[in-house]
Amino acid sequence: SGSMSVPLLRNDAAGHPGGESLPRTSLKMKNLVAGIRSGYRFFQGGKFNDSRGAFASVLADIPLVVAENKNDAAEMKEMLEICREYITAVRIRGEMAAAASNPARSTELCAYFTHCNLQPTHLLLALRSAMGTAFKHKNFIVAASFARRLLELPDMSSEKNKDLRVKATKVLQKSEQMARNEHTLNYNENSTFTIDAKDFVPVYTGDANVSCSYCGSTYTDMSMKGKKCLTCGVSAVGVSTIGLVTGL
Repeated sequence: SGSMSVPLLRNDAAGHPGGESLPRTSLKMKNLVAGIRSGYRFFQGGKFNDSRGAFASVLADIPLVVAENKNDAAEMKEMLEICREYITAVRIRGEMAAAASNPARSTELCAYFTHCNLQPTHLLLALRSAMGTAFKHKNFIVAASFARRLLELPDMSSEKNKDLRVKATKVLQKSEQMARNEHTLNYNENSTFTIDAKDFVPVYTGDANVSCSYCGSTYTDMSMKGKKCLTCGVSAVGVSTIGLVTGL
């Protein structure tokens, strides 16, 4: 068979660029997009370990992709945040199963789960679960909060969610009548917080913490400094760097 000319560099098609040589990369933006979509699909289908694997793969691939323009650079940074949020959500869900016999902790974890930045359809599932868990454990104040947030979602107006809408309305009415929590919870819906990526507790503004310079995961356990991030597995926690650099 005949030979085929394949440039070894990204910019050597018209001649050797010398000192301006740029290596050819096998990964493109489309590979990252495909990985994100796979993660979403697995999450929606309840295949949470597969979802975590897909998002973890994207996190590992992002530094190897060259952004062609500012839009690509911004999208890559957004993808990094998406991966962090979904991996955290999956890890919290695993903790929820382990804490099923602890009413207070299971309610707290369900609450934190709803504060991960998820797609609206996935947030709906998280709020439905949190509402049911809180109501079952007689934590009516937070159950009412979850029911309100659920009813405010645009998807709740669709016919397919009619039964859920009725259920959420009933839970809200009953919870507002009871107006108390059976358990003391480490959760304040009115305060902005991030989620500790090791202990899964709220990290409020002003709380001492260390973070991953790559994915941004936060830790209040100072012993995590210098250890590999539990979310991305790429960076050491607490090391001062400038994080992801796109060059644009």
